Amino acid sequence: MLLFPGGHCSAASDCGGSLYTSAGHGVLAFSRPGYGKTKVGSLHAEEFVPAVTDCCDALGISRTAGAVGVSFGGMQAIHTARSLPGLAPRLFLHSCAPSTLAYPDTRMESLVGPLAFSPAAQGLAWTSVAALVGSEGGLRRMVGTLSNKPISEWWHTWSAEDKRRARELFQTMRSGKGFVNDLQQARPDRAAYRRLIQTHITCPTLVTASRHDAGVSFSHAEDYRDTIPGARLVELASPSHLFWLGPEQAEAQAVVQSFLSEQA
Repeated sequence: MLLFPGGHCSAASDCGGSLYTSAGHGVLAFSRPGYGKTKVGSLHAEEFVPAVTDCCDALGISRTAGAVGVSFGGMQAIHTARSLPGLAPRLFLHSCAPSTLAYPDTRMESLVGPLAFSPAAQGLAWTSVAALVGSEGGLRRMVGTLSNKPISEWWHTWSAEDKRRARELFQTMRSGKGFVNDLQQARPDRAAYRRLIQTHITCPTLVTASRHDAGVSFSHAEDYRDTIPGARLVELASPSHLFWLGPEQAEAQAVVQSFLSEQA
């Protein structure tokens, strides 16, 4: 699987790759432009596709089971599936945005995001987050911001391992120059372009999302379903944006495995 992690995440971030490795697939994860050590300038998703091709060629990979996008990584997964159908014959979009709809979903996020996670300010922001999640209470607070369901209703269902993985994720997050680059591609004035690309997807597509996700509105998943020809939308019961953690991850895993089996 070609895996494209979401915003603030590099190839080293835990963004649900276990859903695929548990099904017996290897995962090749990419740090998108501006993240990790991928310093290729502010390339947009379509402009980064040749780098994906070059990487696969260098590794001797001529075909995969599909392209996987998580959150903001959906843009790259979509362009990869559209441009490289022979390499990525399926598309998986998990809690992704932007769709035809712009992102962030609220005006406040649109105003604060570019400032708090700009290249100049993001280091301080993530240092503060890393310190906060060091405690159980701080971690609970951070995870709670990614859910619109009272955390008191589900926090107790997470195992110690779920919490460890969530803490590690927050403590390794960095925005670099990538998040601002993502936001530029998610603007309202690019909606028509995003719609055009989505309508040109020809491969089998699985879209998953949860209505409890406070990080990305469920309306993006509905938009993908309505604009990507033949796309299948499966609503998950996950209580937060981190759909690969908690007991509900078994549901996401089953959905992925079923789709892979059907398309084999």
